[in-house]
Amino acid sequence: MSRNELLIDYSPSRKAIRDARVMKESEAISRLIQIENTTVNQRVEISQKTSNLIIKLRKTKKPDLLSQFIAEYNLNSEEGLSLMTLAESFLRVPDNKTRDKLFSDKISNKPWSKHLRGGKSSIVSIATIALSIADMMISHGHNNSIKDRIKHALEILSRPGIRFSTGSVMKFFGTQFVFSEDIESALSANNRDVYSFDMLGEAAWTMADADRYFNAYKNSLIAIGKNNKGNDIYKADGISVKLSALHPTYNFMHKDRVISELVPKVLALVEIAQNYNIGINIDAEECERLDISLDVIAEIVNSIEHSKWQGFGVVVQAYQKRAPYVIEWLYELSKKSNLKIMVRLVKGAYWDSEIKKSQELGDIDYPVFTKKSNTDYSFIACAQKLLSMRDFIYPQFASHNAHTLISVCEIAGDNIGFEVQRLHGMGKSLHAILSSQYGVLSRVYAPVGNHKDLLAYLMRRLLENGANSSFINHLFDKSIKPEELASNILAEVEQDKEHSHPKIPLPKDIYQSIRENSSSVMLSEQNEVDLLYQRQQKWLKHKWHAKSILSSSHTDNDTAHKVINPADFSDEVGDVIYATESDLDECLSTANEAFTSNGSSHPQILESLAIAADLFESNRAELLVIVMREAGKTYQDAIDEVREAVDFLRYYANLAQNVIPTKREGLGVFVCISPWNFPLAIFTGQIAAALAAGNSVIAKPAESTSLIAFRSTQLLIEAGIPLGALQLVLGQGLDVGSYLASHPSISGVAFTGSTNVAKLIKKNLIQNGNSRARVIAETGGLNAMVVDSTALSEQVTRDVIDSAFKSAGQRCSALRILLIQDDCFDTTISMIKGAMQELILGNPQNLRTDCGPVINLNAKTKLLDHIKSSTLKNTVSLSSSNNISNGHYVAPTIIELDDIDQINEEFFGPILHVIRYSTESLMETIDKLNEKGYGLTFGVHSRIKSQVDQIVSRINAGNIYVNRNQVGAIVGSQPFGGEGLSGTGPKAGGPHALHGYSRSVSTGRVSNQKLTLSDTTFNIGDIEKSSPMINDDMVKKLRQEFSSLGGEFFNFLTETIESYNSIISLPGPTGESNELTYQAKGCTLCFGPSETDSIKQTILALALGNSVISQINSKVFSSLVDIGFNKNSITRLEGMPSNEIFENNHYHAIMYFGDALSVERILENKREEIIPIVSSIYEPWQLVKERVISVDTTASGGNANLLAL
Repeated sequence: MSRNELLIDYSPSRKAIRDARVMKESEAISRLIQIENTTVNQRVEISQKTSNLIIKLRKTKKPDLLSQFIAEYNLNSEEGLSLMTLAESFLRVPDNKTRDKLFSDKISNKPWSKHLRGGKSSIVSIATIALSIADMMISHGHNNSIKDRIKHALEILSRPGIRFSTGSVMKFFGTQFVFSEDIESALSANNRDVYSFDMLGEAAWTMADADRYFNAYKNSLIAIGKNNKGNDIYKADGISVKLSALHPTYNFMHKDRVISELVPKVLALVEIAQNYNIGINIDAEECERLDISLDVIAEIVNSIEHSKWQGFGVVVQAYQKRAPYVIEWLYELSKKSNLKIMVRLVKGAYWDSEIKKSQELGDIDYPVFTKKSNTDYSFIACAQKLLSMRDFIYPQFASHNAHTLISVCEIAGDNIGFEVQRLHGMGKSLHAILSSQYGVLSRVYAPVGNHKDLLAYLMRRLLENGANSSFINHLFDKSIKPEELASNILAEVEQDKEHSHPKIPLPKDIYQSIRENSSSVMLSEQNEVDLLYQRQQKWLKHKWHAKSILSSSHTDNDTAHKVINPADFSDEVGDVIYATESDLDECLSTANEAFTSNGSSHPQILESLAIAADLFESNRAELLVIVMREAGKTYQDAIDEVREAVDFLRYYANLAQNVIPTKREGLGVFVCISPWNFPLAIFTGQIAAALAAGNSVIAKPAESTSLIAFRSTQLLIEAGIPLGALQLVLGQGLDVGSYLASHPSISGVAFTGSTNVAKLIKKNLIQNGNSRARVIAETGGLNAMVVDSTALSEQVTRDVIDSAFKSAGQRCSALRILLIQDDCFDTTISMIKGAMQELILGNPQNLRTDCGPVINLNAKTKLLDHIKSSTLKNTVSLSSSNNISNGHYVAPTIIELDDIDQINEEFFGPILHVIRYSTESLMETIDKLNEKGYGLTFGVHSRIKSQVDQIVSRINAGNIYVNRNQVGAIVGSQPFGGEGLSGTGPKAGGPHALHGYSRSVSTGRVSNQKLTLSDTTFNIGDIEKSSPMINDDMVKKLRQEFSSLGGEFFNFLTETIESYNSIISLPGPTGESNELTYQAKGCTLCFGPSETDSIKQTILALALGNSVISQINSKVFSSLVDIGFNKNSITRLEGMPSNEIFENNHYHAIMYFGDALSVERILENKREEIIPIVSSIYEPWQLVKERVISVDTTASGGNANLLAL
């Protein structure tokens, strides 16, 4: 793979940093203990002095506003989180109507009144009284008229006057933590304190944003410099710079761009700081940016070596396990360059997101300490290092923890050559006493910028200081004794036998209840990328020769078809020999024989699936190269693909142990037809599910990606899957796929692809008389996302870019339609377009590539034709001019539409359609989207929970994502699959996934009676009203009324209701909620054929919330209504059904315990989607829709629950 043409630092000190990234926490602490050298007497004295300082603070000082706020509204409480969300989003909302909704959403139905007691500051008291009025009004509503009046009053509360007051409160909070709105005002307001100013704002997503931040930094440096009257740089104001604000692709994978484009910008700022003799600090950011940050820092230091100016500064985070090694490297660099630098030591501000990121990526361990006490220990140990390096480093210790600060001052032994720092609005009284006591300089880190830009910064401050382990959170809590707060943290850590947090499992263990998490490759780390490159070398020019893997090794065909890399036409990846018809017949015969003898080998197969997962990981380098060269996958996409395949293998092997064979059993021979867009993950997932359920499998991959299917099948067989139980057949879909998928001897087809092909598979099976074969289809979608004006543009941009353009838009789940509220449309779309412009289109073998090729010429032609035709009538934006002729490339594109009616089909590539909407028209737009019949993925970005709930309840979609991207469903955490034209269910990677590949061991009576049609006209009427799932009392009445149905049926009914009337909380990374819920399929046709069959079918369908058209008599109908079922949910059919019933679009399932083929033939060509025909009462999963709702619970600023540990 192409390497960056840049010099890479492989010095021992950089190697030590890289090696320490995810070392075990116990080892990291052990090494810190070797560094830390305070004596027992020193520790006792530090604790005593800290205790005295706390007593003094409590006696003479009042807590600051932040401390009061956190003390009153715990950020782990419902009302605390509501206020945090309100604070995070209120000021950025441009329109009053949405502000009103947001305010009402956050204040109603919260227990504000419990906070009414004395001793608060005026602003906290006023806020509490105002909020409690709303709470009391709600709590005294006892009837509908009173509740209506209360609702009206609440609406009044959220109107302009209250809105203005809320805005004022938010701005007041802003003044507490933001020093000034511009640098000129900041400098004029400056008193005797010394400042390091920071320009508010997060990472730049566009080059325009990066240029804006650069100019803000430049102008601020000039203003600070002109205002500087002294010669002592350490007593002069300075500035802090975030590198991610200066470049839109500030990450390791774009290292070449960063070094060539960012470094000159930073040098320009450094030159200004030099000229004015003021300081400039490079802020620390996320752990994944450390390696590239050190490269940038090295470039800067080498450019100014031997300078007498001592104002260049670097920030080091003590919560990183690499901290002491970074300090060693900085000291070595400064000595080598003969340049004294400043090093600010902080504890770190992104702890919760670092934990989440590591869990998502399947890292070996965490790059940060999981215990706050370990971070405190690291800070003190690193401080000792820095204080011993004062010849070339000017240490700056940023903390609001009294014990930490007193430790630093006591260890220093004097007040020379270092300083302490605090954040504006926090720790003022603490630092004032400390400076007076030790004579040490205290600098204030002061954010400057518009109050609406303070949100992310404010949330970090609230969360880190509101955490249960925070010193500030406990400082004025008199229930905690001063000596407890001042305890000897060093001794506590050294004596702690449990070095890591017991409630934070390692990344590999976060799914422990269902599987082990797959491992990954961290593309942000030089050593991991180097190792990956090294392991890939032998495969870069390798040619694979693939053929079908059958129990019989001979074939009549020897014609090889070349496989060409879609990203590079000069790269011949290998060749493929297709199966012949005689191969197929022999394969089918062998598969059926293997199934009949499968029982004894099933435990071995499950064990082999787990072994295969390990083999996939150990052969990762080869698998990555194949999917990159054969399918055009980028590095990250390829890594994710292997991980998903591994997850499927482990998940199904584990799931089957609880399901097969005690509750369910295999069906027979399953033909698994997988797509080219996930040629390893879906291919493996289908096979693993079918095998785990007890079937034999014939795998037929897309012809475009036969090589990866061949190699992975080899690994599955190597793992111990018997040849015969698994066979691979290669060939054209129209020939080989059609023949296999329509064969009378098969028992099922698992298919991922287009809706039309899925329907054709079903049709061919019926024409061949095979109605028993189950078809599991996951098909396409018109996936949309709604963005309202409360959403944060940076988050929206991140998630839209991922959802629309990852994998070149070639994902079933990819975002196709983006709906943006008109009030924020221009701002949001401008940022998205700017971010799209930064995407690099090219060969995925380059690490810097963001968007690779589409799969073939046909795909490219269709996409380009759509773009061309759209250009004539719409606004079309391209990421770049696509002048790459050597490959099937389509540039990421945004097409602005006037209305959702302008798009009715899926364009499978990097094309995003954008529509603006008004708040009044949103629900109508969602209804129009539903009418298109698809229902795969859907996204919402909003801070208004009531609006999210309304949208979620209205949309038809199998997977719904809130405040996050909508691609990359995780096995076992986000079971994946759609409804309507988007799929049949059950969801892949979910608890019911094996149901589609198996049948219940309990089998009801099935007759051979054919369903016949009546000529009688039938008035269908309104059959779409469904009843809710029934309760225990109704089941009891049913048992009494229909006792003749038997206890076994009602026991099964009770068990079924319990299973499907619950919300299943699925495991996942911290800061994320994943819930699986069940909804009624819709309307079920209950056609017996016997009277008892019809009654059972009707009761089961109604019990699961469906409406029915049923062949029940009037007496049964009356009994069901008397028991409590909604009469509008039951349409009684007298006699046989007519053709018009089947021709309408309002039914979603058919129950018939007779000749299913007769029903299938009546149904043929009557519906666009595949309608399940349920032939057993013991398959209730076919009467419900699975829905997964995934929520990023940290979107409003951070992970309060994690910080509360």
